[in-house]
Amino acid sequence: MVSLNRRTVLRAGIGAGAVAAIGGVAGHRLLGSSGAPGVWHPPAPIRAAALDKRRLVVIEMAGGSDGLSMAVPYADSRYRDLRRGTAIAAEHVHAIDGALGLHPQLRELAAAGVSVIPGVGTAKPDLSHFEMLHRWQTGDPEGTARPDTGFLGRLCDHLGDPAAPAVGVSLGVGDTPALACGRVTTLSVDAGNDGLFPVFEDENVRAAWLAAQRAMAHPDRADAPLFATARAGGAAALRFSDVAATLPAAADGYPGSDLGVQLRLAARLLADDNHGLRIVHVPMGADFDTHTKHPRRYETLMRELDTALAAFRRDLAVRGIADRVLVAAYSEFGRRVPVNDSEGLDHGAAGTALLLGPTNPGVFGETPSLRTLDADGNLRATVDMTEFYATVAESWFGVPAGDVLPGSPRPLPGVVAA
Repeated sequence: MVSLNRRTVLRAGIGAGAVAAIGGVAGHRLLGSSGAPGVWHPPAPIRAAALDKRRLVVIEMAGGSDGLSMAVPYADSRYRDLRRGTAIAAEHVHAIDGALGLHPQLRELAAAGVSVIPGVGTAKPDLSHFEMLHRWQTGDPEGTARPDTGFLGRLCDHLGDPAAPAVGVSLGVGDTPALACGRVTTLSVDAGNDGLFPVFEDENVRAAWLAAQRAMAHPDRADAPLFATARAGGAAALRFSDVAATLPAAADGYPGSDLGVQLRLAARLLADDNHGLRIVHVPMGADFDTHTKHPRRYETLMRELDTALAAFRRDLAVRGIADRVLVAAYSEFGRRVPVNDSEGLDHGAAGTALLLGPTNPGVFGETPSLRTLDADGNLRATVDMTEFYATVAESWFGVPAGDVLPGSPRPLPGVVAA
């Protein structure tokens, strides 16, 4: 499936990835014998590779992930007051420090170490999924600039070679504004068939189909602009399919979830340095919109995230590239602080983001207060989304934040283990 980028028209959907995987890191409960959270002892951080070797994986947790359930303010009595019947008990969290602890299902993540950024959002939030997701994807915090490129696409333009088969790849079906760019190739890949385009059981049928597609993708000077655009998109898809056929073998041990399949393919793509890929965008297919029965549903979501990330990190380590890959995870907004009448949480404002890989474990930025909520009962942002993105752009890739983001946001200091 080929989807056309408004600016470059070079996104293409290519089948990718059968289910498989790799064993996770052994976890531990991090609980003291008294039933209170114990002291966190994550391993020493991996030191980041040289700038030109660095890669990025962005996990998009669409639907509105509850930051107070991912990073639980277990020591704050106000949290228990506002979340009566749904608050996570202090003795069950994986303590990061004396105030925050990871969700009980994030045991592998806690064992391996992670950088937690609470209170990420914008000064003028919107409660619409579509609006806030678009702001995150385009790096437009107030929703007023409406750029025609995405934040990840602008990074690709700075980092990549226009001659590369793809500088950025999204492992989801269809186009994403996040990778809209101006000068390089970005692609959308359906992570279902190991990146091959297409997959037919009969090799003769496949060969004939590919021959026809290659003929149609060949440019002609007589083509009208729209037809030339279609040819260019098809050529980009076919070129990336040829790359996918040469990728390193997949690892075992991944969970069979959609996220497991996506990250399994991401590891293979990142393991090959010869094709110019710098950024992989992973739209997580789970539903974080927990208006009802939040505790049980969120437990399943966190278990899925934890097992897939554990397999991915182990895979990167085995391939010898763990120091090259930063994983960033965000959601378009958090949930309302008070629980509703359905054991659920309604749309909120500020949320919690994660950075893991060659990062220093701990909490970064200011934790939002539960005593100064906005008029809707939502957390007020203490870290602007542009500051989170500036950390990715400037601290990780060495790209000045002002080159890819509005204003001149400052990165959060001390996150990257350089």
